[in-house]
Formats: sequence, C-alpha cells, structure tokens
Amino acid sequence: MVPRLRILARAATIALFACLFPAKLQAGDFQALLFDANYAKPTRFNFGGSLFCSHEDVANTPAIDGASGIIVGASIGRGGMQVWVGKALLGGPNADFRAVVTRTSDNPRRASGNSTYLGGEVGWGLGARFSMGYAKQIRGPSTDDGHIVTWGIGVEIPVWFR
Repeated sequence: MVPRLRILARAATIALFACLFPAKLQAGDFQALLFDANYAKPTRFNFGGSLFCSHEDVANTPAIDGASGIIVGASIGRGGMQVWVGKALLGGPNADFRAVVTRTSDNPRRASGNSTYLGGEVGWGLGARFSMGYAKQIRGPSTDDGHIVTWGIGVEIPVWFR
C-alpha cells in the first residue's frame, strides 16, 4: 500500500515542479492560484488551495473554450486532509478530474478514522464547486467495507493569474 502513495507523491511532485519551474516560458503559458473552502465527505469543513498550470494562449482563446492544464493542490479540515493532482479546464464553467489521497483524522464523516484512502474525483462549477468521487481504503483500521463515495460543495476563488 505504501508504494502506491510514494508513486502518487512522486507524480504530484513532478507535476508541481513542471508548473513552477518550466524550462522555457512561452507567450501562451498560464498559471492560476485558487483558494477554496468546502464541506466534503470525509474531511468535513476544510480549506485549501490549488495551483493550475497550462501552456495554452488564454489571451487569444475564446472565453468559452477556457484553458486546460494540470492542477495540483491540498486541503485540510476537521475530518482529515487531502492532496490531489489532475487535469482541469478553467473557463466558463470550470471542470476537473483528480487523483486524490485522503488521510482521515479521528472524526471523519462516514469513513474510518486514522485511515488513508486513494481515489478519484470529478468536479465542476463556476465560483461554486461541486464534486463527486470514489475512494478505496489502502491503510488504517477499517470500520466499514473499505470503500467510500466522496462528495463536496464549496467555493473556489482565483486569487492570482499569470
């Protein structure tokens, strides 16, 4: 189970460095920092942030097309914490697909406490973000069958663009 986490952590690190330190900046490179506040299963009320990186020329693209790229981020709340990496489309409306690792605390919402889950999530919205996903328990004490359906509702606020 630990090798899966290491592989995901390495992939997230590579994606993050590729976004933050590109070898060659192009005229069309686009980055955005997004802050979010959510109520989600199993982390309950949480705060987080995401970094979005794209090599598309957003200035010369119709607003309805938006920009697609890599998104990496994390959030922390009363019920645990999450880290994610995935593919996103920013524009009207926003959409994303993410691989998510969730570590629950002592008091998660309808999941085993002090456990690690690995899963996927799809999200959409414009300002408000709605998400649905699935996760499988890969580590920790089990109080259920080891599978959870995840969901979340919240706001996603862009605070920086480049």
